[in-house]
Amino acid sequence: MTPTPTLRHKIEALGFRFLIGLVGLFPVKSCSNFGGFLGRTIGPRLGITRKADLNLRLALPELSSQERKNIIRDMWDNLGRVIFEYPHLKEIVQLDKGYITVEGIEKFEAPDVKDKAKIFVGAHIGNWEVMPMTAALRGYPQTIIVRQPNNPLVAQEIDDIRTSTGNISASKGVEGARASLKAIRNGSAVGILADQKMNDGIEAPFFDIPAMTPAAPALLGAKKNAVVFPIQCRRTGPASFHLICHSAVDFPNTLNREQAGLEGMTELNKIIEGWIREKPGDWLWLHRRWPKEAYNKLKETALLRFVE
Repeated sequence: MTPTPTLRHKIEALGFRFLIGLVGLFPVKSCSNFGGFLGRTIGPRLGITRKADLNLRLALPELSSQERKNIIRDMWDNLGRVIFEYPHLKEIVQLDKGYITVEGIEKFEAPDVKDKAKIFVGAHIGNWEVMPMTAALRGYPQTIIVRQPNNPLVAQEIDDIRTSTGNISASKGVEGARASLKAIRNGSAVGILADQKMNDGIEAPFFDIPAMTPAAPALLGAKKNAVVFPIQCRRTGPASFHLICHSAVDFPNTLNREQAGLEGMTELNKIIEGWIREKPGDWLWLHRRWPKEAYNKLKETALLRFVE
């Protein structure tokens, strides 16, 4: 149920619309560059950056302090670009603009998968919004499972952009589960970002650390009439991206539900981890991806080193 907008929601929405309208007046690459400048200038100074540093120390302990700082700077640069690219997404994904190149889309038409429902799995790498919008324009509209902003008015504004090329959005949780199953039954497509922590998911290794992981891609992919394709987004420049459609991941459909989910998401986590290792500055390191115990152990280890 959508919450009733409050006065604060209305004021925030007006500010959001003003920003979107203002940014939309300038050329797309200039906006991306300006967003990158703001991101890398302001972002590293914010308190939330400590989360990114902790995540890097957990996932990539071999990095030096300076290497972590460089990755965090690149992460903020990318995030700033993503934000300032929002008003131009409809332009960026157009087939004739040249901002996006796609590799491997022919895999979707292979004889053994052509008539199956498709589950496209991505991550918060590059600009994650361009993937489903681009797919829809190339003949693969999908139900995208999203985490809606708390402000319902802002959520609607963002939804209007996300669905402008023919996609349908559904919120994570019960709504998303029902919408996904409906899409699978209809032989349609589902888009899921599978790199964030999900408390009601399953525990699967991510960077060799047990992490609560969305089970939906594996559980849906285990259905006989569905197939899972990992889709990688590489930023190649301001508002420019290369999308790579990787080969379908084979999920077991003969095991029990729990085992199928664990095996499938372990494989998907490995794939996403590989993308992050390729260009770690393009991933969103700001989420508490791992359990509290992992962070506590990291802090205890650091304290012991300090005492020694």
